Amino acid sequence: DFCMKLKNKKQIEFICPICKTKEKIPREIVEMLDEADQHGVDTHVPPRFDCEKCYGKMVPIFYIGVKGKIYKYKE
Repeated sequence: DFCMKLKNKKQIEFICPICKTKEKIPREIVEMLDEADQHGVDTHVPPRFDCEKCYGKMVPIFYIGVKGKIYKYKE
């Protein structure tokens, strides 16, 4: 099942919408941040990381959140 394959990946690929830099981040770090973000935070916003190349915020290209929300990056 395609969705389970994506869900079981060890790393989540993130992209910076500004400079298009891509980076793989370990799933456990993303999920830990995602879980910590659940308290009083807008769940429409996926877990984000600072881009090391510019001032942007990296977002997941495809990620199924700990609460089951699907985040997909669109240009």
